[in-house]
Amino acid sequence: MDIEPAISLIVNGVPVTQRILEVLKAVYEEGSQKRAADRLGISVPVLHRYLHRMEQRTGTQLLVTSPSGTGLTREGESIVAEYSALRNRIKSGESVVVGGTIVTEELLLSALSKIDRTEKFDLVISDDERNLRDFRAGLMDLIVLDDPLFVYELEGVCWEEIADDELVHVDKGPNYLRFKYGAQRIGFKSLDDQRIKYKVKGTVRYLPYLIGSNLSFFVNRSLLSRRGIRIRSATESKVLAHKIIAVYREENANVLRLLRELKEERLA
Repeated sequence: MDIEPAISLIVNGVPVTQRILEVLKAVYEEGSQKRAADRLGISVPVLHRYLHRMEQRTGTQLLVTSPSGTGLTREGESIVAEYSALRNRIKSGESVVVGGTIVTEELLLSALSKIDRTEKFDLVISDDERNLRDFRAGLMDLIVLDDPLFVYELEGVCWEEIADDELVHVDKGPNYLRFKYGAQRIGFKSLDDQRIKYKVKGTVRYLPYLIGSNLSFFVNRSLLSRRGIRIRSATESKVLAHKIIAVYREENANVLRLLRELKEERLA
């Protein structure tokens, strides 16, 4: 006999089934009705009927469309966050999910290689914004943030400083590329503080493209060092120095083990 829990939510007094919740979650994660429908094995019209019916029953708008695709409204995202948190809470004996970025990947890999010989941890490498969304939704147990300013946007969490880093400022004029990773807000705030005029011409993820461009940018010193790249910064190091922060909710044994190892890696 197979027994497993089923999840439902009450939205504005209306029960929402797990099937509808999975549809919402797929749209949130895929950013497209077509990709969400493909993932669920249904047609786009069927998916749209599910969502339209739910909007009518709950009196809540769930979808928002733009040229780049389909997303959820703030209300829709709140429902997905609650659903994901409930799913996470009913799991037992599963891995500790850890999120980081390409800036902290080596630090995390090294720490986990020393303490995780039985695969109790799952490591996800993305960007701060996506890791934060998943952390808020209860899908991650610990995240390591490139940008320490995000800590001030969080409530009811624990956090610790685990490493030091700094940005390198490459100045090729007033036009900038924003790198997807690192404490970019600290870099651009330094320009604002000096009342330097600039324009951001786009965001990129690929480090060689960033370095090879004819535009100005900020990038983490640690990321350059690991790749053997030496670049002189146009701004003093102390202005762009910052902390790398680990954020978590509960002090369970595995999370604390990882935190201790991350701090030791910093000192090694």
